[in-house]
Amino acid sequence: MMYLKLAWRNMWRSRRRTLITVSSIFFAVIFAILMRVAVIGIFEKLIADTVSLSSGYIQVHHSGYWENRSVDSTFEESPKLTAILNHQQEITSWTPRLESFALASSGDRTKGILVSGIDPQKENSVSHLSNKIISGRYLSNGDKGIIIAEGLAAYLKLKVNDTVVLIGQGYEGNMASGKYPVIGIAKLGIPEMNKGMAWLPMASAQELLSTGARYTSLSLLINDQNKLDDLKQSLIKQTKGAGYEIMTWKEMIPELDQLFQAKMAQNVIMSGVLYLVIAFGIFGTILMMLNERLHEFGILIAIGMKKGLLAGVVVIEMVLMSVVGVILGMVCIYPVVLYYHEHPIKLTGDMGKSTELYNIEPVIQMSNNLSNFIIQGYVVLMIATVLSLYAIFKIHKIKVIDAINS
Repeated sequence: MMYLKLAWRNMWRSRRRTLITVSSIFFAVIFAILMRVAVIGIFEKLIADTVSLSSGYIQVHHSGYWENRSVDSTFEESPKLTAILNHQQEITSWTPRLESFALASSGDRTKGILVSGIDPQKENSVSHLSNKIISGRYLSNGDKGIIIAEGLAAYLKLKVNDTVVLIGQGYEGNMASGKYPVIGIAKLGIPEMNKGMAWLPMASAQELLSTGARYTSLSLLINDQNKLDDLKQSLIKQTKGAGYEIMTWKEMIPELDQLFQAKMAQNVIMSGVLYLVIAFGIFGTILMMLNERLHEFGILIAIGMKKGLLAGVVVIEMVLMSVVGVILGMVCIYPVVLYYHEHPIKLTGDMGKSTELYNIEPVIQMSNNLSNFIIQGYVVLMIATVLSLYAIFKIHKIKVIDAINS
């Protein structure tokens, strides 16, 4: 306790020195956190946008459906399955979907698209599709119209109240065809999806595909991705023998998971380089502080203070400054990260175009996950603490006469 008091008093005896040391750690924490949350945020948004509009974090479908994704592999509504999903605390929301590929035609233009029959209310709780409407309005259960993606509307030269023709194959080989007025146009963040998706009310989709009260899948959102595999196993156990197949988004969209893992590996290398730069910066500050205090150390040793005691106090002093710098950095950068989480940075020009080449929305939405702050703060604190141990070596090598005369 006495060492701690001495170290705390020494910190504020020279405010300029303390300010320089704390500032070096403060900015190190800020740079480390910003780099981490920017990279993580980009891919969190990409994954969230992709799975909410397509597979869900977990999907329940008929056994074998994912291999061919045919409407012949649909399943009927099941009150038992609905009860199971509603009683799972980890599931925040879920929605039924009836999906099929079809040709969309307008005038002399035709394009292959994915048509999704949805329950408007449940779908909105999963994909927030109503927030993506840029023209017209969102669907309601009684509608007979369609919502199409912005890129598809541009290709087919469609606007609200125009008519689009859908042609495809329905349930058990039936012909599927229909004409639908465009009720709304939605702009999706994923460029590839924005070019080829459309949504019908569930009743209209079931009539188009002649399926009756059947679905191709149930897409689930969960509150904690760390429980993804545990929830999957729980659902498999509860639905055993019912003919369902339960898959996670990592199994259904493995290329997205591989891209994320590759980017995280790249981020580890970049973080290593940043930590090395941070370490040199902090070490330079520590060297400056030790050399500036050589005369002081020499006097203290000359009047009888043991080198071990002196080294201990100096190390504690440096650790306290590191803790102050880390906490200040985390506290000051959090509001900035929170702001850019709610108001993503839009990328324009060549940078925006380059992200679209990888099918990524050209925005940077910073992650507000507290673990990113804690991990980066902890790593910088450990770097500063380890480097502070150099003071022990430096003080034990002090020659009293040379130090006093410095």
